[in-house]
Amino acid sequence: MNERRTTHGPRKRSQIPDRWKATVLGATIAGLACAPKGPPAFPPAAPSVVARNEAAGDPYRGRFPLDEALAGLGHGSSLWATIETDAGPIPCELDLYGKPLTVANFVGLARGLRPVRGPDGRFAPLPYYEGSVFHRTHRGQFVQGGMRPDLEDPGFVLQDEISPGDDFRDAGVLAMANRGPDTGAAEFFITLGDARHLAGRHTPFGDCRALHVVSELSERVARGGQPRILRVEITRQIPNAR
Repeated sequence: MNERRTTHGPRKRSQIPDRWKATVLGATIAGLACAPKGPPAFPPAAPSVVARNEAAGDPYRGRFPLDEALAGLGHGSSLWATIETDAGPIPCELDLYGKPLTVANFVGLARGLRPVRGPDGRFAPLPYYEGSVFHRTHRGQFVQGGMRPDLEDPGFVLQDEISPGDDFRDAGVLAMANRGPDTGAAEFFITLGDARHLAGRHTPFGDCRALHVVSELSERVARGGQPRILRVEITRQIPNAR
């Protein structure tokens, strides 16, 4: 809207009988599917983004660590954000393994762990989304939120994580808002329908449910309102949508 061959000689042909090969292949695939995933890696840092964040005084240079964002949440392969609004909750499954840099930033802001720049110019942790608002919409396309009335921005920019397979065709895509390449930070949007024209321009990092709530927020913003976000709760377990 991530960071951080030895050549061998020819090998003998496999001696596995043909009648066993399908069984061995099936067992291998099943084993890979059940194997625990390692921690996702950030994309290589973009030097220009790092430099901009250093100049702004961001202590993390735009790369808030994933282990700090997830500290105390326990283990698991899934990660959920429940955006509690004054119209109701919006549960969203986050793409932890596909967009780890974006997810770490979002979760850090939601949990009040990621430092942001305050009115005094100093960086300090803040539960950024508490009291923020939805303020922009294009009916049938998206509604945008995460703007704090008391802060212009969080004081840093976030590197994009855009991939060729990013899909904006369905409603419920959670993505980063921006003003151009590598300018996202905290504001996000949720799609209301086919928005494939946004692919390649914004980082999608989750899929949301409770689309009736998303639609209500869009209608209120279209009428001039600014619905509030009460909090964003991060959990490993799937929340109960109402």
